[in-house]
Formats: sequence, C-alpha cells, structure tokens
Amino acid sequence: MSTELVPSKQVLIEQTQDWASRVRNLVITDRESCTNASLYLRSIKTLRNAVTDYWAPFLERAMEAKRQAEAARKGIADERDRMDAPLAAVERDVKAKLLVYEVEQEQARLAEEQRLQAEAQVQAEALTLAAAAAMEREAIAAGDDAMLAEARDILAQPIEAPVVSVATEMPKVQGVSYRDQWKAHPTIDMRALALAVANGTAPVAFLEPNYTAINQFARATKGLQPVPGIRFFNDRQVVTRG
Repeated sequence: MSTELVPSKQVLIEQTQDWASRVRNLVITDRESCTNASLYLRSIKTLRNAVTDYWAPFLERAMEAKRQAEAARKGIADERDRMDAPLAAVERDVKAKLLVYEVEQEQARLAEEQRLQAEAQVQAEALTLAAAAAMEREAIAAGDDAMLAEARDILAQPIEAPVVSVATEMPKVQGVSYRDQWKAHPTIDMRALALAVANGTAPVAFLEPNYTAINQFARATKGLQPVPGIRFFNDRQVVTRG
C-alpha cells in the first residue's frame, strides 16, 4: 500500500475500534456465517496491513536513529577495547604465571606436610611402642596380668600421630585472591549423559531439548514417526492474505 493511500491515524483508530466491536460477539453456526467470518478476516487483515503501513516510516526513522546510535557506541567501544587490549593481554599473562606458581607452592606444601606427617607417625609409633614395652616388662616382673593385658592391648591398637599442618607460603595481597571455578568440559558424551538421566544418576535439567531440530523433524515426518519422550501435535493455523 502506498503512503498516499494510508489513512490517517485517527481514521485507523476509528476503524480498528469499529471492527473490534463488530466481530466481538461473532458466532459461526452455518455455511453462510462461516463465509462471512472469512470475509471479516480478510477485511481485518487489510486493516492490519494499513496499520503496519502507517507506522512503518516512524519505525524506520526510529530504527535508523538506533542504528546510528549503535554505530557510535560500537566505535567508542572498539576504541576502548584497542586501548585496553595490551593491558588485558598482560593481565592474562600475570594471572597465568601466578596460578602456575600457586600450584607449585601447593604441591611443595603438601609434600612437606606429608613428610612431616610421616616423621610424626614414626615418632608416635616409637614412643607408643617403647611405653607399651616398658609396661609389659613391668607387668611381667610384677606378675600383674591386668597391666600385661593393658600393655598388649596398647600394642594391638592402631597408632595415630597428631595431624601436621603446613601453612601456605603464598603471600596475601589486598585486592588479589584465588578462587575455584569448576566447569564442565566442552566435550560431552550426550549418549552417556542421557543414560545417566534415564538411570536417575543425573538431573533432567542437564538435558535441554533442541526445539529447532525437534520441530524440523516433526514437520518432516508430519508427527507420524514416534520419538520416546516427545509428543507431537498439529498446531493448525488460519492464514489470511490481505
């Protein structure tokens, strides 16, 4: 529809209100009323096209202003990113080196902790065994069966040394911290995951349906090929051309 033939805004408002009122209580009961309803539908479609045509230039001007604003915003953002790029690169580099150093320090801390724990275990065992042996000798010399049983009970029990803890050597700097951020690897075995969901060992939320692919399959098969877990239906529509 050309711009010259587009009714004014007031006329369109009056026509839309008139048509809304006219068909509000529409009832289709026979062939004639069905035909009239179809003709109403065509008229409504024509009026809707007129509404679209009326607002089209306003929307286009708004879109053009938006495009210009977005172009200006993008230019500023690109300039900011170019200025920031060297800093972002060295920031990533420093963070990577700090993480490598932290891993090395943690490995060294754990190794030292294990070494000291082993030494403490050896010392605890030696002290316990020496004390139990002395008690055993004393019990034998004194003929004290109760003391002898206690000494042998001590020897039979597992010997546990006090827990040794080694503090980290990583310095604490205000504004810089380390945190775990667990993520799923991008490569996912969908068959294994689906089986886990079916077995109840993984939540259903881990599987998100691909509605684009599913609906394409539904259209191609007209819903006649069953798929477990999916119910196809025909969402039949009425199409009008004004």
